[in-house]
Amino acid sequence: MSLDSARAYLAFPHLEADLRAELEPLVARAEQGDAAALVELDDRFAEPLAFGTGGLRGFMAAGLRRMNRPNIRRATLGLAAVALRRAPGKRIAVVGYDTRIQSDTFAAESAAVLAAAGFQVFIGTRPLPTPFLCFAMRRLGAACGVIVTASHNPKEYNGFKAYNDLGGQVVEPWDAEIEAHMASLPLVPEPPRPVEGSILPIPAEVESAYVAMGLSLLQHPQPFEPVRILYTPFHGTGGAFVPTLFETAGIPLTLSPSQGIQDGAFPTAPRPNPEELAAYAAPLREAEAMGAELILANDPDADRIGVVAKRNGEWELMSGNDLAALTLDYLCAQKGRQGAVVSTVVTSDFMADVARHHGLPVVWTLTGFKNIAVCMDRLEALGEPYAFGAEESYGMLLPPDLRDKDGVTAALVVAEMAGHYKALGLGLYDAVDALMAKVGTFRNRLVNLEDPRPGGAKRFADAMGRIRAAGLGSLAGEKVVAWEDFHTGQHHVDGRSEPILDRPDRPVVALPIPRSNVLKFRLESGAFAAFRPSGTEPKLKVYLQSRGGEDLLDRLEAEARALLGL
Repeated sequence: MSLDSARAYLAFPHLEADLRAELEPLVARAEQGDAAALVELDDRFAEPLAFGTGGLRGFMAAGLRRMNRPNIRRATLGLAAVALRRAPGKRIAVVGYDTRIQSDTFAAESAAVLAAAGFQVFIGTRPLPTPFLCFAMRRLGAACGVIVTASHNPKEYNGFKAYNDLGGQVVEPWDAEIEAHMASLPLVPEPPRPVEGSILPIPAEVESAYVAMGLSLLQHPQPFEPVRILYTPFHGTGGAFVPTLFETAGIPLTLSPSQGIQDGAFPTAPRPNPEELAAYAAPLREAEAMGAELILANDPDADRIGVVAKRNGEWELMSGNDLAALTLDYLCAQKGRQGAVVSTVVTSDFMADVARHHGLPVVWTLTGFKNIAVCMDRLEALGEPYAFGAEESYGMLLPPDLRDKDGVTAALVVAEMAGHYKALGLGLYDAVDALMAKVGTFRNRLVNLEDPRPGGAKRFADAMGRIRAAGLGSLAGEKVVAWEDFHTGQHHVDGRSEPILDRPDRPVVALPIPRSNVLKFRLESGAFAAFRPSGTEPKLKVYLQSRGGEDLLDRLEAEARALLGL
């Protein structure tokens, strides 16, 4: 019973005073039979905060299913225990944080736990982009790392991203072992007592090396004409980093006067998500006032990149699929790329066809840059170069020097790319249209279905079960020619089933795809529909592709909603 769990939680002597002060009145109301208080306690204590795709993420408050210092301690203790076992020759850890409320407090707590466990900890002294911290982990030879961020979620959220000794987000067996260790710990562990001198700032030379890496990605195209760019970090970490990088590169950039201010309350963007045009309301006004031709954006931890440009005189948000395909084509056309391109099973085929157009093999993996990082590690072990990686959710990784998406260096290259196309008399959408004229037309849509109530994950799992059991032979009036169940690891075509394995142009980079609750149906026209419950949010996502117009996407969305019963 959640009320009993809350009482047990309050009984721990190490519970922070602010959390106790918040929870005690709620428990008192519940004890008096207040229905709303009982529902709230059930939401906070019915189940632990899940260790999902990006670690922990949730509302900041007291409780087992909330982001707070006790949960930060439990997660960091789990990470420390696994890192000591899995990376026994390393004793360095890196910790960073974004601009969110309590991020610095949570980061200090995590650093103290790691230091008390015997690690030499390097911590950011100010809010820093996630990609920089990922770079620092590999540069410093860290056994593990922590980044306190909730990415693009609203201000009420915070999160804990855990990284392994290769500098990528933890995957199996690390993630399962961290969860198992957390389950063995008290709900409110004792605060750590680190040794003096065991927590130091990240060395300045690491930042210089990161900037140098970013500058090395510039293509120096001819012709080139600078674009009038407005940049927004959505009140996040990019504002203290990206303008300096652009200035060093000699590319003009104007920081958004409103959203360039670091503020974890996100006053001008309640949902600071570069995938949502509503978040750009303030920058759009500023862009019009200054006569900007392009808006570049990073989410608050600066690992994602968003682009807003004009199409037929109207501002339009470019999809992550189109931006990734266009950027890959630009890099290949300028200096060329060698090696494999890594994509995810829900990302548009546009980028894959661009890769093949340039003679590059494509490796597919599950959603999330943690899986792209695993592919990069395997490619490296096989002696196969990494050319480029991206996923539809506005994430790209250009350099092979780190293992997570990098919106900072991507912004620099996209700005240069826009200047090249401007000199050729093309806007970015003109360039996308020209690229599709070469490799084919792709239209994509993401449908987000949310259910934040307790038990939402089970309802989504049940919905996925209904689709599996439906035996779909057609969708939106088209024949299903093949479908993949990534939960069972089976590819189904012509009545046959076989294991899912990427089949690239060069078999040396064929990699197995991990198991996950994802279904993907391919239609005879080249369209597809993929279904995936989110690993970090109470959502079920439906990814749609058409090789023609929007009308097929409309029909696919309507049929998908009917199938899900949501």
